Amino acid sequence: MVIIRRTLPVVLILALGLLLASCQERNAASNNGIFPIFGNGGQDISEVIATVGDISITQQQLDLHYDELVPRLQNKYNGPEGRQLLLKDMVDQTLLVLGAQDKGLENRDEVARTLITQRRAAMTAAMRNIGVPEGNDPTEDDFQAFFADNRKEFMQEGMVHARHIECLTLQEAEQAYQLLKDDYSAYNFMKVASDFSVNRVSLADNAELGWYNRSGVVPMIKDSKTFIALTFDLPLGLSRPIQVADRWHVVEILDRTPGRPMTYSEARTLVQDLMMPGYFDGLVKDYLRSARKTYPVSLLGTFTPGQGVEPDVLMSRAAMVSDPGVKIDYYRMIYTDFPESERADDALFMCALVCMDTWQDRRLAKRYLNILIEEYPESDMFEDAVFLRDNLYNPKALNPESIEQLRGK
Repeated sequence: MVIIRRTLPVVLILALGLLLASCQERNAASNNGIFPIFGNGGQDISEVIATVGDISITQQQLDLHYDELVPRLQNKYNGPEGRQLLLKDMVDQTLLVLGAQDKGLENRDEVARTLITQRRAAMTAAMRNIGVPEGNDPTEDDFQAFFADNRKEFMQEGMVHARHIECLTLQEAEQAYQLLKDDYSAYNFMKVASDFSVNRVSLADNAELGWYNRSGVVPMIKDSKTFIALTFDLPLGLSRPIQVADRWHVVEILDRTPGRPMTYSEARTLVQDLMMPGYFDGLVKDYLRSARKTYPVSLLGTFTPGQGVEPDVLMSRAAMVSDPGVKIDYYRMIYTDFPESERADDALFMCALVCMDTWQDRRLAKRYLNILIEEYPESDMFEDAVFLRDNLYNPKALNPESIEQLRGK
């Protein structure tokens, strides 16, 4: 099993630390009711290195506080002197916290709102990044299935090896080109390059530009994107001068390698990078769906179904939205908030189509189709959903114009 751990943003880690610490407030008798200011709220038997009133600061808290800092700030506190400065800053922070509590500032609306926001953000991030993924790490089979489903995404790009002579004017470039045509040899190329090329960087490397692919860059060339676009498909050998920005180039293609499909071992890191965001997002969406059974949700007041925005309006809004993620959010809202509406099954089917049409993500599409099939067996979309799910790996399944086309009718 491949173990994947998601990293919480630093701010949320700090907020989560504050939250966990505050949960143990009643057990922090030594702090006279003050919630722990540093540490992780766990047992700490390390050496006490400072006291502020009745508050103790320990070596473990100093080490944890250092680890919480971004690299730029960690550099500030490196070495024994830096740790002394960090301890001084922790003392200052403790004095400020004690003063805030003495003034009852935690009861001020703006402070209470910040604490509530941090608590919510910390718990939401903890559930998304720890609670939901925990025990649900993808297997190697999952990665291989994703690789097989998205073969077109994993291609080794073709490469071109070239050298050039860079001139200031077309006249100079044409003159250099003609000299090379008259005597086409490696020796003469370097002699002509030395006489005409103004690019001293490439001249230092025998006028060679090295290997580059269609999506790469050539560092020593101004506007290299245009240069690559104009030269990548040139035939092997010498070509007539081309203009790139305000320069003229005589280019010789020395060699090229064609593009090819990557092997799984070559693509393994890229497979993980591309798969994990959608994989974790799918886990979160599955949790949110199941959580509604554990914690029933009711919309009230102006949001009561039948009084607020109707599913038909949400369907229309989803159809107009260009961002596929937002489009799916609207469709999901229909089947989660209006599960009894006639549009709920349509919304699920549309989620599946967006996943296929926009992201080419068959596995995510299958999730939505399975929900439709399991929860709406009487739907007039049922047969189409079953057929589409069973034909997800039919080459015609991606971007079909209609179910009828997929059926071959």
